[in-house]
Amino acid sequence: MHDAEPPVDKYGITAKLFNLIHNLPKDHQVILLKQLVGDRVAEHLFKLIVEMSEDQQLLLLEQLGLGPETEPPEHTVRLEGIEPTMRENPRRPCLINADYRIQGSSFRSYILDISIGGVFIETEQRVPVGETVILNFNLPSFSQPFTLPGKVAWSGPQGFGVKFDVVPASHGRAIKAFVDKPE
Repeated sequence: MHDAEPPVDKYGITAKLFNLIHNLPKDHQVILLKQLVGDRVAEHLFKLIVEMSEDQQLLLLEQLGLGPETEPPEHTVRLEGIEPTMRENPRRPCLINADYRIQGSSFRSYILDISIGGVFIETEQRVPVGETVILNFNLPSFSQPFTLPGKVAWSGPQGFGVKFDVVPASHGRAIKAFVDKPE
């Protein structure tokens, strides 16, 4: 009789994969994506679009210049020549432990990207849009813990986005420094 293998730590594997893929050059990331999905790139894009909220889908249509029956507003940003991840606030990919409370229940997961305006939290739990979240985490370069209130801006099968309600000036400076710091 042999010893059973220790259970695999799901988040440990996720963290390792996240770091490996994040550190690959962009052209290698595209090659890896094509190896993983083969000729089904459009299928995966369709899946991502289906998982978007209606507001996100409308914004994508506007960015593509194909808004609903009306002309896109003058401030519409076109995707041609623009980084697809361009947002109001620059984001930084990361892997930060996070504790959060929703409706009196506590949870633990990871922040996978952060900006001064909010975060993306990895979880399989579906969280209703508009729900209040109290988020606790530590930034690697900042000694004080962060406790920030926010609202769920969107939710999908891989996690949810939180838009911060109020960010104290010291926390805002620390997040901005972390986001702007070269990797």
